[in-house]
Amino acid sequence: MATADPALKFQVLTGLLESESTTLIGIDAGEVLTLAEGRGLEAMGVAATATVGASLAQAFAGQPGVLEHFRRSLQGEQVRVESVHGQAYWLHSFYPLRGPDGAIVGAAMLALDVTRDLTTVRQAELLRELVNNVPTNVFAVDTRGVCEVSEGGLLAQIGLKPGQNVGVNVFEAYNTLIPDIGLAMSAAFRGETRVIEFGFGESLYSQITLPRRDAHGNNAGAYCIASDITERRRTEELLRSQVRIIQEQKEAIVRLSSPIIEVGHDALAVPLVGSLDEQRATSILHELLQAIASKRARFAILDLTGVDTVDPTSAEHLVRIIHSVRLLGAQAIITGIRPPIARIMAELGLDLSRLHTLRSLQDALRYCSESNPDGR
Repeated sequence: MATADPALKFQVLTGLLESESTTLIGIDAGEVLTLAEGRGLEAMGVAATATVGASLAQAFAGQPGVLEHFRRSLQGEQVRVESVHGQAYWLHSFYPLRGPDGAIVGAAMLALDVTRDLTTVRQAELLRELVNNVPTNVFAVDTRGVCEVSEGGLLAQIGLKPGQNVGVNVFEAYNTLIPDIGLAMSAAFRGETRVIEFGFGESLYSQITLPRRDAHGNNAGAYCIASDITERRRTEELLRSQVRIIQEQKEAIVRLSSPIIEVGHDALAVPLVGSLDEQRATSILHELLQAIASKRARFAILDLTGVDTVDPTSAEHLVRIIHSVRLLGAQAIITGIRPPIARIMAELGLDLSRLHTLRSLQDALRYCSESNPDGR
């Protein structure tokens, strides 16, 4: 904006030149410095030589590039270049100065320290390079849903190039393909984080949608980070399937190792083999009680001929099975207790006084056939 107030112009110019990041140098047509202002002269290393009245060659004896650019400006050319002084990056603008008749009467250079801006740009470039080389897609949208950033190593997987979605309204472009994206975006605009899953082509993706804030903490849109979870989901399904198969096989083994056999009109036999752990005892109890109820059995024969050993836990399970059988009105009969097992039971203090025990399964079958309802 132009202003007619010379004092204001001078104040603004003075404030600009007092900045450490600004330098302004002017020369006349004879390459003599007519203006040398700005604290940036020190940073550029010419504070001692770039003084009014000094020749251009003397002021920038160690910087031949500056001499060349000034001389090009004296020929009527505008030049814009970057340079490095110490750890700082400078942007130089050289332009000719013309008199009232349009003739070139000198040249000027405005130098700005853009180190911070350039560092930010380079960091952004590095971040962009990183994002485009990892298996994820990153989007940023404004409050209208218009994409402002579209980067990621998985873009090619969905037929896109980095930056291709910039300017696209994601609500309009993807609401049909990804039904939950509108709800996720709206939640992010309210300050909430949402995770959605969706299929795209032959792949399955997981997308986290995050709130986006401006420098004042106000809602500025949303960030979306999507990753391909196809293989992970396949692995999870495979593991679940394997666990299910193993469980089914284990249950089948338990059933086969302790089958419930109908040995008479109203008698069931359960040959026990090996050890009796909690899972196996629970399975036997469930199956046996179901069989007693459905077949209206009066006798349940637990044959211990194949039992290897009995510990306190096994004994508790055995007592629990017998007690449950009684609650259904059936009589539990224990057969096949071998001497080592009988000794262990005695040492454990298991009360067998209320149990009906017989020597063998054959004796139990004979007992059941000779018994009548009144003799239960």
